[in-house]
Amino acid sequence: MFGTDLKSLDIQRARDHGLPGYNDFVAYCFQKRAATWDDYNKLLLPEAIELLSTYYKSVEDLDLSVGLAFEKKIDGTQTGQIMQCIMGQQFRRTRKGDRFFYENGNYFTSTQVTEIRKANMARILCDTARVNRVVAVTQIQPAAFLLPSSTNQLRSCFSNPTPSIREFIQTKYD
Repeated sequence: MFGTDLKSLDIQRARDHGLPGYNDFVAYCFQKRAATWDDYNKLLLPEAIELLSTYYKSVEDLDLSVGLAFEKKIDGTQTGQIMQCIMGQQFRRTRKGDRFFYENGNYFTSTQVTEIRKANMARILCDTARVNRVVAVTQIQPAAFLLPSSTNQLRSCFSNPTPSIREFIQTKYD
């Protein structure tokens, strides 16, 4: 399609599907709607508010994808408050709706759940990262998806907790 861009397609697609506007999500996340453009000061970039007020008649007209594109980013992330609210809600609903998620139902004892929680990406990388059968990872930060920092320092792979399989093995005497 000539003369279109991804953002315009996002806007049109959202309108076609009846997706609520940005202010509806502000109300959902904070239980309070923006009444004026100034009400968006905590959420949107200041220069964006002035620009958006020239293109949209009302704060109620602001499209979700446009609002999300102009959100102030939360430190250490590429998203703003409303996008984090949406993603958090989606993850909570996905987890709660998954009947096989390990914390839903009474499938595991509390001791087994404690062992399951010891499994994390840092532990998995330490246990599986090998090049030509040689251990490739000897140190890793506990939060593997975050860069090393003063609160997420590199440490030996052996210092990461290891889940114990013993809690899952039933003996014939149980």
